[in-house]
Amino acid sequence: AMTPEDTFGLPRDLGDSLTLRWATPDDAEAVAQFNLAMHSDPPGEEKFLYHWTHDLMRGDHPTTKADDFTVVTDADGRIVSSLNLISQTWAYDGIPFAVGRPELVATLPEYRRRGLVREQMTVIHRKSAARGELVQAITGIPWYYRQFGYEMGLDLGGSRQLFWARPGNDEKVETEPYHLRPATADDIPLLQELYLAHLGHSLISRLRSPEQWRYEMFGSHPESIWTLKLKIIQTSDDKIVGYVSYDPFGTAIEITELGVRPGHSWRAVGRFLLRYLRQEAAALNPGRAADKQLTNLTFNLGQAHPIYEALEPELEKQIRPYSWYVRVPDIPAFLRHIAPALERQLAGSVMAGHTGISKINLYRSRFVMVWEDGRLKEVTDGYEYERLEHGDANFPDLTFLQLLFGFRSYDELNAAFVDCYSRDATTRVLLRALFPRRPSHVIPLG
Repeated sequence: AMTPEDTFGLPRDLGDSLTLRWATPDDAEAVAQFNLAMHSDPPGEEKFLYHWTHDLMRGDHPTTKADDFTVVTDADGRIVSSLNLISQTWAYDGIPFAVGRPELVATLPEYRRRGLVREQMTVIHRKSAARGELVQAITGIPWYYRQFGYEMGLDLGGSRQLFWARPGNDEKVETEPYHLRPATADDIPLLQELYLAHLGHSLISRLRSPEQWRYEMFGSHPESIWTLKLKIIQTSDDKIVGYVSYDPFGTAIEITELGVRPGHSWRAVGRFLLRYLRQEAAALNPGRAADKQLTNLTFNLGQAHPIYEALEPELEKQIRPYSWYVRVPDIPAFLRHIAPALERQLAGSVMAGHTGISKINLYRSRFVMVWEDGRLKEVTDGYEYERLEHGDANFPDLTFLQLLFGFRSYDELNAAFVDCYSRDATTRVLLRALFPRRPSHVIPLG
């Protein structure tokens, strides 16, 4: 039997005949129908939500089971609110860290504004902490998750488009240098290498274990948006040069992953895909509605990706990224965890070999970084102060998280928030050196 520590105090009576409890496998169909009804836009059409819920609750997902879902039920046992936790491993400049991803958050309209999501978030955060997850991250509607300790502070999405009707994008070649074939389980070791090429210089990324590759390729429902539909790019003599993932979406064929092996031309691969997918679009368009005609290739690969540089002349302007919400309940613990990455960053900067103490004031909390000969010797919680604003650098609310995750530079934050500033010139140079603005492209585990 589970102890109260295992169940984090659930089930719990919330009053008004409402009960908060962990879901069981028997709830899967009801939760799946609830998520389809609550999240689908237009209503009922986005069937992947139904399949995704079943995938997460079935028991064969790499990290998530039915009891990682919370449900609030009424007197009749009907679900009125629910959310879940999908555990995964991300990396900060190569340093792995555990992440809890809350998802599928919804409440029936007549039960909103009663704090039901807050109750569930609190218990999910406790479960995430018990798993050693230093960060929680969620994608969601503007502002809302700020209520639960999250900051919009990490790139989400961002893309470039290529329109086939644009002059020069309709070239023909005598013989194509490459062809595509579906990826198989045998390709997984190679896909790992190609995935790293796809991620490029992304500051934050998700790590994929062989088990996760297998699940994402073959384990989840074929209609789930989280199922990887990967193709291997080969030369005419079957040498592997890269991989790609794409799917028609709206008026675009959307490329969501693209990696090319070192020593091969990204531009040559990109021009091949432009031609190949133009033909695929031409074959699909007769069967598509007038407002769903495929007119363009959308590279949904974040705000910086090697293919953008390779195809720059053919691409339209950047579509700016939205943002992940990130929550870091113990910033000093996270800084200690990623210390090797910070030391590497420092070593390649104008502050190489730095020795000094910097007091960082987050107003509601404070921490001290102690540097010695370019090593982050310690990060301690709190310091003595006489005035609220006392510190070497000050960050209001959760703005420090924007700096930490490369989302905004120190100077951008300083310009946007008058009470974000630094009195100490050395700390200012240190923060610029440690935390330059750096794009990220995180493909989460769904």
